[in-house]
Amino acid sequence: MILGDVLEFFNAYRVAFQHLTSFLLAAAIWRWGGGPERWLMGVFLATMVMPIYVIWALNLGAAEIGPYAGVIFGIDVIAALLFTAIALNANRNYPLWIAGFQLVALGAHAAQAMIDSVSALAFVVLVIGPSYGQLLVLALGFVRHRQRERRYGAYRDWRLFPPGLRWLRT
Repeated sequence: MILGDVLEFFNAYRVAFQHLTSFLLAAAIWRWGGGPERWLMGVFLATMVMPIYVIWALNLGAAEIGPYAGVIFGIDVIAALLFTAIALNANRNYPLWIAGFQLVALGAHAAQAMIDSVSALAFVVLVIGPSYGQLLVLALGFVRHRQRERRYGAYRDWRLFPPGLRWLRT
């Protein structure tokens, strides 16, 4: 019975917890983070957090499965493009995981578009769930960045050259 109460409590306050965590992490990243961390956090806030407040302000209901699902899909596509661009140019590995989580959300949109009878719960979990993973990976990546800076000093934020097949020519 205690587990059920804990899950009910978490479900009641999960959005508030995620947003509070996002804003606290954003403040820490803005103060001590590097360029990739700031860009990732900015994209996260703009595409994962702020649309929720717009949906609440306009009283749109469950926008992920309602008539505004196309807007949510568009926001997810923009987030995927931005996360991928940051991941390919950052001098860090963890942004690739953040971009990968966003691709899971896009896969859920694709599955819903192809199959008529997708469970609404499964769809919402696959669209919203990756944002929790992204926030966790971003927090862990930020902590690792700070540890690396303390141990070895400042290092490059961005790659000097974009990834490619240069290794074939050397």
